[in-house]
Amino acid sequence: MDRLETDKLTLLVVEGKYLHLTIHSDEEITLEDVPAVVEFLDQFTEPVPILIERRGRYSISAAVQIAMYKGTKRRLKAVAYLERDYLDSLLTRIARVSYFQHTKVKSFYTREDAVEWLKSAFNSAPIEPGPHDRNTE
Repeated sequence: MDRLETDKLTLLVVEGKYLHLTIHSDEEITLEDVPAVVEFLDQFTEPVPILIERRGRYSISAAVQIAMYKGTKRRLKAVAYLERDYLDSLLTRIARVSYFQHTKVKSFYTREDAVEWLKSAFNSAPIEPGPHDRNTE
């Protein structure tokens, strides 16, 4: 599976080098939204770098943040956020110290800079689906 689309997000593999997650919802991200993303991440043999782009103004409860932490801590290598404004950068700081505290997180204001950071610093080989045995805790 190289693409996941829901009513709130799109997640896809780009150039075999990184994932691109676009959150296009203005609604709350709920616990029901997390398993599809974790299942998508589970297809990769190693942790992967990801670019996250916000297009909506969504909210995330503490319970969802805990589920995201558990679901991503062994699955992500690095997270690059594409920021639109100060509010986005504030949300990124919260993510960095909470549910993405286990990985490198960095803010960018251009897609080119974010992609360059992900490709040069965190990906030496193409990301590939394969066998896995991951614990979600």
